[in-house]
Amino acid sequence: MDTPAIAAVRDLLKETLRIVTSDNRVFIGTFVGTDQLLNILLVNTEEYILGSDTPTGRYVGQVMVPWRLIIQIEALCRSHDEQGKRREQNGGGLYI
Repeated sequence: MDTPAIAAVRDLLKETLRIVTSDNRVFIGTFVGTDQLLNILLVNTEEYILGSDTPTGRYVGQVMVPWRLIIQIEALCRSHDEQGKRREQNGGGLYI
């Protein structure tokens, strides 16, 4: 049986995460796992630079974000409907 923390991480699998790093970058991608050091693995990822005049992103594909660089991680707020299916709350948008 999983601990509550492990269950919470499992629930995030295949969800879209927004990760802010200490070097002023933002990664938005699909969470597919961690390693033993708790680095975060994302696929279908776009990278944005914070503080630039034009916040244009670039597609970087699969990335491993080192835990020591992570300042903040955000996921979409979701709830479950009567049938147990997930649905988005608050419009489900992620913003930079």
